[in-house]
Amino acid sequence: MKKALLTVLVLGAGATAAAAPLPATFTGPAVEIGAGVSKTDVKNSRWHEKNKADIALRGNYNVEYGNNWIGGGEVAYKPLSRTVGTNGNHELKQKYDLSASYIQGYRVAPDAMLYGKVGYHYGRFDNSATNTEFGANGLGYGLGAKYAVTPNVELGAEWEQVRYKKDGDKATNNSYMATVGYRF
Repeated sequence: MKKALLTVLVLGAGATAAAAPLPATFTGPAVEIGAGVSKTDVKNSRWHEKNKADIALRGNYNVEYGNNWIGGGEVAYKPLSRTVGTNGNHELKQKYDLSASYIQGYRVAPDAMLYGKVGYHYGRFDNSATNTEFGANGLGYGLGAKYAVTPNVELGAEWEQVRYKKDGDKATNNSYMATVGYRF
């Protein structure tokens, strides 16, 4: 009888804990900074790719859809002028990247979220071989995870791939980034 009562109490406590509402982590407006490394592959060219440091400044706004599903929008700016390829003495530089993305996440624990993202990117490039500067449109998609250290401070890790295209030329950028953000 005592074992049965103990079992009922333990199962009841577990069900109560599972039914308790999760805190509102990962929702509302936030600012974020990310730092990492990226590599750009320019298709069908003689450009040799380079691994380069990467940085991003982001703002986002997330809402909870229910049952721990979280979605929202993100705008980002990558301000680094980085060399993405070399060909002899010539360099292909990416001046900046602007993006607008949709984020879909799932809160796997009160303080942890896994997410995917998809978005539009605009990159500005400078080609020293032809002495031209041009813009390219791109599609980005990625995966990430965030951990809420406090209800307002989040740490994260993310992979994102952006595929730029301009007049038949294609460039693919893979970025790996660690992030820290503050949610208001």
